[in-house]
Amino acid sequence: MRYMLTIMFGVLILISCQKESNLNRELSEADKVALEGMEEGYETAKLYNDSLVWCNNISNNCSKNFKAYCDSIYHEFDDSYEMHHDNYSHNNLEDDHHHSAISEHKHGNDEHGDGEDDDQHGHNIESHYKMEDLRKMHKTYHL
Repeated sequence: MRYMLTIMFGVLILISCQKESNLNRELSEADKVALEGMEEGYETAKLYNDSLVWCNNISNNCSKNFKAYCDSIYHEFDDSYEMHHDNYSHNNLEDDHHHSAISEHKHGNDEHGDGEDDDQHGHNIESHYKMEDLRKMHKTYHL
């Protein structure tokens, strides 16, 4: 029984090491495009959400049409962020998280700053937090 457990543990370690070594060292062109799309989606959605926040001040005298336009563009770029996120492989060595059907695996890589997504580094969990915070802020517009 002990011998069997030792073998199973060894196999699990080998599988785990193999999984890590399958991660790409450099971003593919598709992942670079996805990163740029996620960043554009977030930044544009934030810009239009900020406009809605500004419009909430009655003294700014925003029309209903302008508010509806800003809301529409916000949702367009929120969807764009998700589309690009879905297109991102999450299979790069510098990603600080990996998605799978079973779990989300995290491993540390502190060679770049928090929240830094660019074409030299992989996608990081901080961009999820930023987008979730923006979505929470936007929900107040619909209340």
